[in-house]
Amino acid sequence: MFSIFLILGCVLFVISKAVNNALNNPNDSTFNKQESSDSQQSEEKDPDFEPIPMGDEPEFKPAYNEPEPVYNEPEPEPKYEQPKPQPQPVSKDYSSYGHLFGLIGKPLAHSTSKVRFNQFFKNQHINAYYENFEIEEIEQVKNLVADNPNLCGFNVTIPYKQDIIPYLDRLDETAQAIGAVNTVKVLHHDGGVELVGYNTDWTGFSKSFEQLLEGHSKALILGTGGVSKAVKYALDKLGIENKFVSRNSTFDIMGYYELSPSIMDEYDVIVNCTPMGMWPETGQCPDIPYTFLSERHLLLDVIANPDETLFMKKGREHGATAKGGKDMLEQQAVAAWEIWERIGE
Repeated sequence: MFSIFLILGCVLFVISKAVNNALNNPNDSTFNKQESSDSQQSEEKDPDFEPIPMGDEPEFKPAYNEPEPVYNEPEPEPKYEQPKPQPQPVSKDYSSYGHLFGLIGKPLAHSTSKVRFNQFFKNQHINAYYENFEIEEIEQVKNLVADNPNLCGFNVTIPYKQDIIPYLDRLDETAQAIGAVNTVKVLHHDGGVELVGYNTDWTGFSKSFEQLLEGHSKALILGTGGVSKAVKYALDKLGIENKFVSRNSTFDIMGYYELSPSIMDEYDVIVNCTPMGMWPETGQCPDIPYTFLSERHLLLDVIANPDETLFMKKGREHGATAKGGKDMLEQQAVAAWEIWERIGE
């Protein structure tokens, strides 16, 4: 019995010693063998799920066909080409008219003289025609006279009312005193053509505004061009003291910056002789202090188109009386026709 217990004790001792050796030596081939066997089994190829080698992935193909992107090249920007020179229009033939009249200046789109005169000729059964001759240089007036042997007279507007004088043969006394011409009479003699200069602007101004000017004594004239000189001549004749106002001030000419409240109170008449506000630039007006105007003031504008300029409108907003140049235009045209109708004299 004792021998049996001894044998079992030896067996247990051997087994415990083997277990301890295995735990203390994990790299022992006895355990690695089983582990390696399991690893080999896990790495064996599954016939239904064959692994895909790295780097040899198949190309992905969607279930639908995406349209290929279309690349449209940008259209080249159009090249700017210089406009081809157009043939010059043939000059209009006025020889069928017994008498030719007209207007020179630039620009002339604002002028209503052509319509007025031609309507007058039609109503009076006069064999004549009135044309707008927009010339770029005053020298072209020589060609106008030479090319039209039936030309009997023409009006002159901005900017040539003073520039025309050297091209005239003589001036009447009033035009010479004013220093500006708005009406020219063409006299045809056996020895050639004679150009005589007149000024009917001052007549038109006086007849149009004389009644309104009664009771006023001092006037500011805005601008220093040809029409302003005719206005000064008319105001002098009416006994109204006057002063020029311009952007370029001198000893004799006031600057717009000098129009103080006291000056505006002293001069109760203001005459616009500038083209500011004339059609089509109707949004412009002379730069005067409109806030200093009152019901005592009279604003006169020599512009005939439009009927009411911004200068007039702003004056009326402050209580001033205002009148435009439509009537003045008609009065000076009547005076011009009185000169022209004495053809040959």
